[in-house]
Amino acid sequence: MGDSQGKESGMFDKIKSFLQEKLYQRCKAEYEEALRYQTDPYLLWIQENEAADRRNETSYPLLGVVYMENCKRDFSLRDYNKEFLLFVSGNGRIADNAFGEIVDYFNTHKDVNVVYADEDVWQLCDTDSSENADNESAHRIFPWTKPMWSPDTLFSFLYFGNLFAIRRSAFTDLKWLGDDDYRKNLYDFVLKATETGEAVGHIEQVLFHAYRKGTSREEIEQELMHSTDFIGVGGSYDRIRAAAMERRGLKGEQIVDEKTGISYPVYGFDEEPLVSIIIPSKDNEDVLKQCIRSVYAHTAYKNFEIIVVDNGSTKQVRTGLEIFKQECPFTYLYIPMEFNFSRMCNVGVREAKGTYILLLNDDMEAVEDSWLLRMAGQASQEHVGAVGAKLLYPDSTLIQHVGITNTLSGPGHKLKKLDDNVSYYYGRNRFIYDMIGVTAACLMMRRELYLSLGGLFEGLAVAYNDVDLCFRLCEKGLYNVQRNDVVLYHHESLSRGDDMQDETKLKRLMEEKKVLYERHVGFYRQDPFIGTLMNNGEAEYGCRWLEGYEIVNLFDCDDMLQEGKKLPDVHTMNNAIMIVVEDCGKEQFVKAITKNGGRRKSYYLMKGWAYVPGVDNARYQFKILLVNGEGKVWELPVQKRYRKDVAAILPDEVNVELTGFCSWIFEGALPAGAYELWMTAKDCCSRQRLYRNMEKTLVIEDSDM
Repeated sequence: MGDSQGKESGMFDKIKSFLQEKLYQRCKAEYEEALRYQTDPYLLWIQENEAADRRNETSYPLLGVVYMENCKRDFSLRDYNKEFLLFVSGNGRIADNAFGEIVDYFNTHKDVNVVYADEDVWQLCDTDSSENADNESAHRIFPWTKPMWSPDTLFSFLYFGNLFAIRRSAFTDLKWLGDDDYRKNLYDFVLKATETGEAVGHIEQVLFHAYRKGTSREEIEQELMHSTDFIGVGGSYDRIRAAAMERRGLKGEQIVDEKTGISYPVYGFDEEPLVSIIIPSKDNEDVLKQCIRSVYAHTAYKNFEIIVVDNGSTKQVRTGLEIFKQECPFTYLYIPMEFNFSRMCNVGVREAKGTYILLLNDDMEAVEDSWLLRMAGQASQEHVGAVGAKLLYPDSTLIQHVGITNTLSGPGHKLKKLDDNVSYYYGRNRFIYDMIGVTAACLMMRRELYLSLGGLFEGLAVAYNDVDLCFRLCEKGLYNVQRNDVVLYHHESLSRGDDMQDETKLKRLMEEKKVLYERHVGFYRQDPFIGTLMNNGEAEYGCRWLEGYEIVNLFDCDDMLQEGKKLPDVHTMNNAIMIVVEDCGKEQFVKAITKNGGRRKSYYLMKGWAYVPGVDNARYQFKILLVNGEGKVWELPVQKRYRKDVAAILPDEVNVELTGFCSWIFEGALPAGAYELWMTAKDCCSRQRLYRNMEKTLVIEDSDM
């Protein structure tokens, strides 16, 4: 009998072990599949946002296709009888929905005669050709999200890329350049077609796929990331740009950078107007002296004045600066007050006599002679608001600033601490770019314009005051221009502490960011100069996730919110889960679209990362638990997110790439009140369940719903 029971027990253990192994293999397979998708957010973006439209050109008799390569000397718009013409590169394919999108756009935007769209790359294996591009080995990669209409970017290169369309009747009388090089003809045509003052449109959808052969996706993307080989780049197009400047009544010349081969317009003046350089400073004597000396030593544009605004330096520093004025003359305004960068700049501008003002940090260093002329010339253009410069860390080629991007995390500096020896993402650190903002560490604009806006907003004393100014300029229809041919050193330390790790600074930063978006609700998480797809908060240009609350008709997490069982006794809990909460609260500025009739709602967001140490995290299913004051529990499954940063700092843990979580609750899903947040993790291969208090309280407000 004992032997029989022993055999049954052994058999049971084998079956149990077999079943557990099957469960584990299934969990692991599901994890690996999820990881594959999560590491390629662009493919998820395509699946969630692109609607199929298989109608071809014949379905749109008013639209004709012109291949760019055929636009040579004898090309004429009069040879076509279509109302709309779509110019496309022959090295690629038109997206299935392109014809419908373009015709619909022209029909609904009667004031627009030129429109362009986004594009990506269709990777082909070396054995493929354009004729069998539908082969399974083809793969869509590297989206190029174009900015909104950007006249200064266009003067750098033909950023329309491989696809744009026109209303033919608007340009039949436009003189064709007639060069043997179709690229020069197209660039000249687009410059002429867009300088009439009429609106230029941008369709924020991928409507073209450029072919690129190669078996290595990484190699193709690296080549694309660092390329500057575009129509309009280089001295061979200077004759076209010079003709455009003459047509527009602009003075200046094209200057080619010998190192990069990129050509830049330098706008000139009949007589150099006065530029007032405003430098806020306190108790920073040596750095300030270095800044002022560099301006005198490296500025060919001589008609400038320097105004230093000091909010309370020591007597010793003041004495030193008074003596230094004899070496390098400047106006010294000593006005003791609490630090308020905006107020200090405004005080300096009110004292300024210049036609142009330049806000300059005291830790800046000029390093080349033409910087002030290039910035002033750009600021003289009527359509321009603020002008910024490229800032590098001192005595290095590491980038500190190449313009402000309004990311989903807030205003940020793309490419920070990357090497400027190479170009990034369609020349974002090389070309002159229109951008949503530039930094006040070195910001030029017309003094009259600055004063008409009331200067920097003094309610933002430390952070985001320059962003607020740039947002206001955008709202007036002006363009903020990043001049990447103007380079200064910024003596901000490479080892400077992260404000996000300082609780006091972080609190102030968050409060000022809230004020910024309360003043500019329409710009919350929106940057029309980069597009939604690429406005992630990372330094690199890469695709970001569309969270569920941003996706039209994907799903409503209210459906996933379920009543759960009460928490077990705290003394019996296994608290092995490790949790970092990065965001917890109500999103006030974005209204999510839900599947319930398309109605818009506010939502409560919970983001961060969590893992179980010492085990394979592929085995665990995580949920957030919301517990009210009476102990009632609601369960919310977490939406897993790929976190390469977490995997990097936890190299000894197993399968922690998907430890990120992003969960949300739409307004009205729960009764108002305070909810304690917990997290639970269930082992899908056993009955083990772990719990951990997230040490956060989510306050649900009363809803009108």
